[in-house]
Amino acid sequence: MQRRTNDYSLTAAGCALGAGLAWVAWVTLNARTHGGLDVGAAAVGEPTARIGAFLQVAWNLLLLPAALVLHAELEPAAPERMRLVTLAGIVSLLFWAYGSATRTITPVLEVTYIALSAVWWLGLGLALRPHRRAFAAFTLLLAAFAAWDAMLTALPQVPFALYVTAAPKLPLSIVWDFALAWVLFPMRRPRELSLSAAS
Repeated sequence: MQRRTNDYSLTAAGCALGAGLAWVAWVTLNARTHGGLDVGAAAVGEPTARIGAFLQVAWNLLLLPAALVLHAELEPAAPERMRLVTLAGIVSLLFWAYGSATRTITPVLEVTYIALSAVWWLGLGLALRPHRRAFAAFTLLLAAFAAWDAMLTALPQVPFALYVTAAPKLPLSIVWDFALAWVLFPMRRPRELSLSAAS
């Protein structure tokens, strides 16, 4: 059981690392095109737009293994809550991946996946507090910025200066992916946060 648990965690850690790297690659490419990825193919051309969409899909789908591993490890303490929290996280990741792949991210879809991600991070942060206080606090901070971002995105008109206050969500989410990979790596995980301890 311990070996299988470590294998799952190692895979999830590697995927979370890949998600972080996909984020960094997208941000770098978007900076080089002066924000062109946010505009679309009309600004950067079809090949570059496809690369940007691929990176968006990648950073979402690569977090799915981590979501499942975290669910398996945290569910015993609060089964019903963790099922809802994990479902919110998975739906959020799939919605964003779908919107990116089809390039059909509507305002409603954007608000939905951001709000669901806030629910996911909030639930994870609360569940992780007994095991990883620093990572839990960081996750809760990210959840707060995601909730704020969802609320501002849902409003029809928001002053730019106010909308900028939600900007930390992007760099925080990038750092969170790398921190998640570090926490999930089998050699870094405390006994209390393992499937073997719960079984």
